[in-house]
Order: sequence, then C-alpha cells, then structure tokens
Amino acid sequence: MNFLKLKMNTRITKVLLLLLLLCFSPKSIFAGETVEVLGGPDDVNIRLLALLNKLDPDFYADEKTQGFMYRYRNRWSNPYDFNIYVGKVGKTSPDSIIRIESPRRGQEKMWKQILEQELLQKPPHESAVPLTEKYHIVSQGLNLITPMASVGYNSWNSPLFTNRDTFVSMSIYFLCDLILVGGAYLYAQENLPKKNIYDHMLNAKGPGNVWESPNAVGIFAAMAVTRVVRAFDAWEDTAAHNKTAQFGWSFKF
Repeated sequence: MNFLKLKMNTRITKVLLLLLLLCFSPKSIFAGETVEVLGGPDDVNIRLLALLNKLDPDFYADEKTQGFMYRYRNRWSNPYDFNIYVGKVGKTSPDSIIRIESPRRGQEKMWKQILEQELLQKPPHESAVPLTEKYHIVSQGLNLITPMASVGYNSWNSPLFTNRDTFVSMSIYFLCDLILVGGAYLYAQENLPKKNIYDHMLNAKGPGNVWESPNAVGIFAAMAVTRVVRAFDAWEDTAAHNKTAQFGWSFKF
C-alpha cells in the first residue's frame, strides 16, 4: 500500500513539474509578430495611432523605443496588453516595419491580422471568421465555480488566445487553487480538535469534519484569492474580445 501511495505521489509530482515548466517558460521563445508596411515610419505611425485610438485610447508613447522610432504601450485601464514598435525596415529601405509584442501569443497574432486588414488592406484568410459577442455575466459566473472554466469560455473562438495561452492560463489557476486551497484544507484538517482519553471512554462524538473546523474559513479565503485575480482578467478578456468584435474583422484561429 505504501509503495502504491509513493508511486502515485511521484506521478503527481511529475505532472506538477511539467505544468510549472510550461506555465513559466520564458516568453523569449516567441519572437513577436512583425508587419511590413509601405511608406515611411512617420506616415505609418500616424495611421497606427488612428487605429489604436479607434480601438482604445488608453495607451501612451514610451521613450524607450529599443532602437525603433516609436513605441506604444497600453495603460492598466486598457483591456488589451501590447508593446507596439514602429521603425524602418532597413537603413536604405523606404518602407516601415511594425513589431507587436504581448504576454499572450494570441494577442500578437490578433494584432498582426488587424494591422494587415487595416493598414495593408489585405483580405482575411479564407478560413477566417467574424467574432461573436461574449458576456461578462457568463465569464464571471463561471469564475465563481472555477477560474479555469472562465478561461475556457473566454478563449473559445477568440483571437486573444492560442491553444498554448489557454493551457498556460488554466494550468496557472489550477496550480494556484491546488496549492492555496489544498494547503488551507490540510491545515484545517490537521487542526481539528482531537478526542482525548475521556472522550473515548464516554464514546463522545468526534471533532466533526473539516468544514466544521474554526480554520475552515481559511479554505474559503484561499478560494477567493484566485477568483478575485481572475475576475479582473475575465473583465479584460471579455472587454477586449467585444471591442474587437464590434469592428467586423475576421480572424483565423
């Protein structure tokens, strides 16, 4: 029995380590997305600013341009999450390049498709489809059950997520719930009042289950942590998706 228990614990440990490696692998394995646009950086920059303002005006110009001529970043109140750079393709080239970086690979791909359709007038891919609206009440309601369900709802048919983005987000919430809620549950269970010798002699009722423990409130507090964090993320995901959907662009997932 002890051998089987040890073997099961080893398998769980391996799964958790694999999830951690995938969840926290460095973003540098992705190179971002780039779009080449006809015209000089100043002209392209004006067109880009018009597009960014149309989507959401809560962004700012960053002086640290990393060698590019212009750089724009979202503010905290902007539901999108981006770093967008504008520069020249080369010293002798008259054309410009736009580089998009985001913590999510899905947003990088989404921005590239938007820029291609808006600035290059490039038709969407033949398999691209328009977006349908998502609902805050559904996303937030699922979040109360489990943050992973909320992530699944927001990522379904949304250009904001790739399959990897969905897996990473779900895994992070799963691990946080497992560590926080699991730890709080074990603590409450270990601190249940124990029956003494007189209780055994009198055949008194036991200490009850863990939910009757004075420390059970810690379990609910631990559950609240991930749900509060996801509540903000869910608002951003739903708002960004719906803002994008209202312009009628089509996306290839």
